[in-house]
Amino acid sequence: MESDDRGRRAEEAVGQVLAMMEKEGLIVGSYRNKQHGEVDELGIDFLVYLRNGLILPVQVKAASKDNDDRRYKHLKKHPHVPFMVFVNLELYKVRPEKALSNILEDLKGFLKTK
Repeated sequence: MESDDRGRRAEEAVGQVLAMMEKEGLIVGSYRNKQHGEVDELGIDFLVYLRNGLILPVQVKAASKDNDDRRYKHLKKHPHVPFMVFVNLELYKVRPEKALSNILEDLKGFLKTK
């Protein structure tokens, strides 16, 4: 199980990117759910408000060697929340701009598949 600290740091990185996306007009805004709250229990860490009026639910995980297995387990438990971001925290420590760029690309990809 992912430690709360790694999860919190991963969510903070995604929050930074979502704030940039809002500032650039790519999204209307976002809402970070409370950790261990009701919506978090539904497999949703962020609600992303899109320009077309839709809301995109996003799950965030700290990247690890078993991302595929974790994605499978998440989708089995939460099939209506397919949008997952895996944050490479090791890369974020040494090259935060590259890690944030990777997160941005993932999120932009979600906007194209909605």
